[in-house]
Amino acid sequence: MKVWLVLRLVLYFLWEVVLSNLRVIQEVLSPRFRMRPGILAVPLEGKSDLEIALFANMITLTPGTLSVHVSRDRRVLFVHNMYAEDPQAAKEDLKGSFERRVLEVTR
Repeated sequence: MKVWLVLRLVLYFLWEVVLSNLRVIQEVLSPRFRMRPGILAVPLEGKSDLEIALFANMITLTPGTLSVHVSRDRRVLFVHNMYAEDPQAAKEDLKGSFERRVLEVTR
């Protein structure tokens, strides 16, 4: 069962990388500036080093986002996002996509 969850996580991650690459390419080639970059404080549900590292690395490897810092108490991950016009929606997107799937695999 875990093998299926790991495979699903990898396939989802690859799909998100492709979509993010296309989004960044469109931004670079477009004459208009649509980015609204910002730093998001994303609350963490993951507690272990593995959960936090997987989540942070998946964010960093996805074009348009970058993990910047984990708080000392390990409850918040700070993320730079190219499209942070709605910070709450951007946080929910990260948590609902990557973090939820990481937690499914690790727990």
